[in-house]
Amino acid sequence: MYNENMLTKSDFLIFTESPLHLWAKVNSQYKRIFTEYDNHLTKQGYEVENLAREYAKKYLGKNPQFQKEYKTEKLLSKADIVVGNNIYEVKSSTNIEKEHEYDLLFQYYVSSKISDIKKIFIVYLNKEYTKVGNINLEELFIVEDMTDFVKENLHLVEGLIEEALLVQELKNPKGLKECFKPKDCPCINLCHPILPEYSIYDIAMANDNTKKKLKEDGILDIKDVPENFKLSAKQKKQVEVAKQEKIYADKEMIKKDLNELCYPIHFLDYETYSWAVPRYENHKVYQFVVFQYSLHILNDDGSMIHKEFLSTTKEDPMKEILENLKKDIEERGSILVWNKSFEMGCNKEIARIYPQQEEYIQEINSRIYDLGDVFSKQMYIDPKFKGSWSIKNVLPVLVPNLSYKDLDVQNGTQAMIGWERIVYGNLSEKDKKELYNSLLEYCKLDTLAMYEIYKFLVTFLRS
Repeated sequence: MYNENMLTKSDFLIFTESPLHLWAKVNSQYKRIFTEYDNHLTKQGYEVENLAREYAKKYLGKNPQFQKEYKTEKLLSKADIVVGNNIYEVKSSTNIEKEHEYDLLFQYYVSSKISDIKKIFIVYLNKEYTKVGNINLEELFIVEDMTDFVKENLHLVEGLIEEALLVQELKNPKGLKECFKPKDCPCINLCHPILPEYSIYDIAMANDNTKKKLKEDGILDIKDVPENFKLSAKQKKQVEVAKQEKIYADKEMIKKDLNELCYPIHFLDYETYSWAVPRYENHKVYQFVVFQYSLHILNDDGSMIHKEFLSTTKEDPMKEILENLKKDIEERGSILVWNKSFEMGCNKEIARIYPQQEEYIQEINSRIYDLGDVFSKQMYIDPKFKGSWSIKNVLPVLVPNLSYKDLDVQNGTQAMIGWERIVYGNLSEKDKKELYNSLLEYCKLDTLAMYEIYKFLVTFLRS
């Protein structure tokens, strides 16, 4: 018997994802694999929770209680912080999300059956907080009174709780609603037992209502989406290309973009780490901390050189990154990245933290070109992209001989966690060196991949 059929807050939140997910969990068919990134987020959450407890002791009142349990015959919830008759739920985010609202509603619904709860608050991180000296807890957290919201919307959760309790009792899942995210589904054989290779769930930026409507109309394959079905212009183009099963390319647009480039052409990629609670001076909550870059430089004679830097200092690595970039980036020439809002955003933050370098950073940003635009703006569409313009999806289609699969570090999350292990972990010198080299190899492939995709496009334009 699953937990004596008691519905916990975490179970209820799973139900809000999909009733079928809750049934799968109750019946041991829920197989969510916790990734390294999940573990990273959990670690960040513990740090925020511990600081919130310190905040509570100092600012919320006397004798705060932590993880106080509220339990009825069928329902169980634990409140992060309780002071008197007030509940404070702690979140390691910088805003209030839909999931948090369900969390608060369930928490209040259960706890108010046990105690006379006066108010319920949410405690979350202040995205404008900047670390100056020691962490200032009063400025780090925002405490928002959610009592009125909860009382006004409690009726929305009452019926859902009853439904969730019924789902836990069901012998089979027939008729239960599935999720709309097969890529992340923890019980895909239940939610999506028959899924075409290229499905409606691959339609870029499609919301749940769009997917639900198509599914209700019996449509799963993207090629079966009706021409008159309401989609955005980009989504319609994606569907059209999928139906035609051939590449679409606007050579004139691609040529116009690439003709704006000036030699030497730099291919630049950053790797970053992000702490919920800022670690370095003048850093913000969830600051993207650049710790590594790779740079391939293509000259007009066809020759190419590679430069790279990986900081292992326990101080702010962005200071070293900036110093080395100034040595490695030529004074002229275009700088190609993939998703320029990210690299340019990182550069702007470096300029904010080190304002004496603001003019240099502005000059660098003025030379940045987004190679990913060719794909995100649908100048070039291959059905094999399946609506994605991620370099990890584009590369194997256009340059199949180049792959991340044989690398020890294969994605940005692994790079981020690997860097933290090198700088703040307890690795042996041998393991540090091996991981250091793996990080260099991964980031180098990112910029080489951009060069190879650029070369593909140049060759394509000549064909």
